[in-house]
Amino acid sequence: MNVFNPRILDASIRDVTGCLSDTQKADVLLHALQHLPSEGSRIVMENAIQSFLQVSGVPPADIARALLLRAKTRLAAGYRTSAQQDLLSVLSSDPANQDVKTIMQSEHIRQEMLIREPDGPPRFSAEVWREIALCLPKRDLKSLLLVPHALSRIASQLIFREIDLHFMASPEPPRADNRYRGVHGSHDEQELDAWHNQRSADILTRILIDPVFASQIKSLSVYAVVSDTSHTLAFQTGMLINSLPKLCSLRSAHCSGHRELVNRMLGTMCASNHRLYSLSINLVHRPGDIDIPPFKHITHFSITAEGGNSTSTHDFISQSHDNLRSLVIKNANWKFPTDVISVRHLTAIEFEGCFSVDGQVFSEILSTGHQLESLTLSGILECTPSATFRLYRSSLPFLTHFALKIVGLHRHVTDRDLVPAISEFLRDRKHLHSFHLIVPSADHRRIGFDASAWGVLPSLTNLRSLGITYPTDLSPSLAGWLIPRSLRALTMEIMVPPAEDLLLFMNQLRLGIPPLLTFVGMTNYPIRSVINLIDRGFSNVRVVRIDDSVWSRSSSGPYRRIKYHTATWLESLGCEDAIRHLV
Repeated sequence: MNVFNPRILDASIRDVTGCLSDTQKADVLLHALQHLPSEGSRIVMENAIQSFLQVSGVPPADIARALLLRAKTRLAAGYRTSAQQDLLSVLSSDPANQDVKTIMQSEHIRQEMLIREPDGPPRFSAEVWREIALCLPKRDLKSLLLVPHALSRIASQLIFREIDLHFMASPEPPRADNRYRGVHGSHDEQELDAWHNQRSADILTRILIDPVFASQIKSLSVYAVVSDTSHTLAFQTGMLINSLPKLCSLRSAHCSGHRELVNRMLGTMCASNHRLYSLSINLVHRPGDIDIPPFKHITHFSITAEGGNSTSTHDFISQSHDNLRSLVIKNANWKFPTDVISVRHLTAIEFEGCFSVDGQVFSEILSTGHQLESLTLSGILECTPSATFRLYRSSLPFLTHFALKIVGLHRHVTDRDLVPAISEFLRDRKHLHSFHLIVPSADHRRIGFDASAWGVLPSLTNLRSLGITYPTDLSPSLAGWLIPRSLRALTMEIMVPPAEDLLLFMNQLRLGIPPLLTFVGMTNYPIRSVINLIDRGFSNVRVVRIDDSVWSRSSSGPYRRIKYHTATWLESLGCEDAIRHLV
């Protein structure tokens, strides 16, 4: 039987070209590029032609052929400006080139329309600058607004792709309850409200009068934290409802507010035929049912509520189950909608609610969630799912994040094999980047939580984020060395020793702390000084969280910036892996 291995052909081509000169290799590359399709291969073509043009001694005719190939690919991808530059370069060396004239005729381009670069250093096209700007964080895009260059306009377009509006600013919590008291400054609430009112009015006015600006907006977040009968909120809501039909490119929407506002927003967006892919809802202060219209293209759906009936939400999930890829449900009274959702289609699940006695949620997720990459579960446990974790030991092969927070156990529930079963379920998963396991302090024995729960950590060699309860029978001198060396963010819920032993505890723990750690969090930890914590064990960290308070080494934004833009704030400090530790 004749068996042909395609790899042999690849190896032969590599061996043959290895014996050629650079000029001969360039000739082979150009010949191969002529067989490459123009559609869908722009990146390959761009890299190949750029390397071809850097070879010295290439004949001018071959350079013209290479530029023509790149021009065709750029035109097929919609990059007309950069394609015209290639055509102009060919005409500069060969004014009678028939291939260029054929392309110009087919694309309806007149020669006088070609962009001519002035004498001087070469300049990038607007498309190239846009590709560069897409790789920059938001803080750098804001700096580019001050640059007198085409980048300023591009940065403005990219920044305003995502807009958040705040109607009636959320009052900062009192100092005793403020989880960000280490980084926020004091603000006058009336002044802050006035600033947000003016900002929201300016943005909504621009949307109403500038169709180009409105068409650039891809994501909209609205925060109306309190229900208010004043004319201010009524006026803002009216402007918002009038502006929504203008957002023809809207793909993601988030609304945090009372039921009436949410219903009006959803109804208007559906009536405007918006092609939404992401929808996030947060009902505040007034629980109740909402009417979710039949959006047809939703791939990410999130809802947070207190109480209320889940019927309308389940109806929406049922009609969207073929398209949904990510689902977030946070309601302590609701059950996971196993009867209306197709778990096999989902890549991310976050559920905070009720785990009923039958344990159906665990068996459904573990048996059918073959595509799951992220799984977060939180709530009161009324079932014993250890057998399910054992049964589906090798399921969820693409899992990169796993989190289980047991808020409490039903008084009749005892599952001493639960934590050992979870440890075996996760053991040796090289793709797992985030692992969180929080258990109630009074129920360690009932679920089998002890020092052995940390034994799975060394096998998770690529772990970057860890949130875990610290067992009372684990030696601090050993605990630090069990943590993977790749870890960047760590939160520990500690059942602390007596106060006089804290110094000894930290001195023993610090010996094994991973050197790349940038974020550390401690809960139930009676420490008076963050400086002592850093000096005793975490000298390289940039952000520290103690219970509900957060501190940073560098100057930080106010409370509201961290609350509503946690990811951006952490990114500015180089702590991207800590996003799950503050939300």
